[in-house]
This record gives sequence, structure tokens and C-alpha cells, in this order.
Amino acid sequence: MIEWFKKYLGWMGFLTWMIATLIFLVYKFILEIELDSSILFVGFLFMAGAQTIQDILNKKYFVKYSDKVKNGVIIFIITSTIVISYVSTFI
Repeated sequence: MIEWFKKYLGWMGFLTWMIATLIFLVYKFILEIELDSSILFVGFLFMAGAQTIQDILNKKYFVKYSDKVKNGVIIFIITSTIVISYVSTFI
């Protein structure tokens, strides 16, 4: 399972960003429904977090640090992504 994340997490983040962008464009220009543009920011934020986590798992970042530090950084990225997504969407 971890090998799948190492290989495809960045693509999953990019796909999420593209889906959020398509939803925004369809709602705004085709259905003419006013939608908050924070969905674009949340999609981009998820993509950036997923790509960073993939790079940490593939040992591009934090090469000299232990797995405990890497796991802490990954948890921080996930937590901050959730908090910023919530704040930008609902507040």
C-alpha cells in the first residue's frame, strides 16, 4: 500500500485539483450558479500537500532525518491542510 502512495499520491492530488477546477467552471459558466472560489484554493492546497508528502515518502526531502521526524512533518501537512481548508471554506 505504501508503494502505491509513493508512486501515485502526486497524481491523486493533481486530479483532485483538476476536478475542483472543473466543478467551479461548470457551476460558474455553464450552470450560471454563483460558487465560492475557495474550492479552487482547497483543490490546489490538497494537490500541494499530496505532492509534498509524496516527495517525503520518495526521500527527496528530509533525507537525513529519522522516520519519526518525517512522520511528524507528514502529520503536520495533513493537519494544516484540513484546518486551512475548513477555514477558507466555512469562515
